[in-house]
Amino acid sequence: MVMTVVEYALLAAGISLLVWFFTRSFAPFLRSRLEATAQKRAMDLREEFFLLPPGKILIAMLAAALVCASSVFALAGNMALAIVAGIGPILSSGFAVRHYRMRRRRKVISQLPGFLDSLSGQVKAGHSMQEALSHTIPLLPLDIRMEISWVFRLCRLGTPLSEAFLQWEERMPCEEISLVVRPLRVALPSGSNLVELLCRSRDILRARYRMQEKLRSMTAQARLQAVVLTLLPPVFTAILSKIDPEFLPRCTGTTQGRAILATAAFLQLLGWLTIRKILSVKP
Repeated sequence: MVMTVVEYALLAAGISLLVWFFTRSFAPFLRSRLEATAQKRAMDLREEFFLLPPGKILIAMLAAALVCASSVFALAGNMALAIVAGIGPILSSGFAVRHYRMRRRRKVISQLPGFLDSLSGQVKAGHSMQEALSHTIPLLPLDIRMEISWVFRLCRLGTPLSEAFLQWEERMPCEEISLVVRPLRVALPSGSNLVELLCRSRDILRARYRMQEKLRSMTAQARLQAVVLTLLPPVFTAILSKIDPEFLPRCTGTTQGRAILATAAFLQLLGWLTIRKILSVKP
């Protein structure tokens, strides 16, 4: 059936009206969601003293989405896959920010013993705790220096030192910082031996760090098994597909093949979760 020019014009007008309607209806919602996401990412990064305006984060997410969508559309020629690929960078931005925060927190924790060592030396020299903090800050590595500078600024604004340490613990909730902050909050008002307390906290953190490294070396084989377990099925499938091009269509096109694939995927997930449970042991 051949359409006339008038029918083509009416079809084009209808499609244009539908596009205009969906754009007017969903564009403000999408824009508000994107702006809220960029604002949330900027706030999370600000907590780590990484100042990046929400506008730049929004531009970076849209640029990454455009690049991914264009690349997938150029390779696959499928608009649906291109849209999914374009959404991917926006959704994964949260994982990237969380990964950055966790990595920085690990660096701060690894630098805590050196901070306590320098602080105990300043206190042993006869300085008060606040003076010792001010003298210790220039000697610290970047990440822990930014954290202690934040605590020291709170003190200069009139916050008691024990309260400033409490706010630091609330801002970075982890066991290692609690091991440092909680004894200090008890010892500061009572006038206890701060040098001995700081040295003991330093030794506990170093022993804990050595235990973590020992556990990491002992579980290296399990982590390698997890990597092999994850990569072996797709690699094995790709090799068999090269040898026998009909292998994958037979697996996905028959009931028995789909059942085997589902069972294999379930067993792989079960093995991966078991290895993850073994690796989650903490000292």
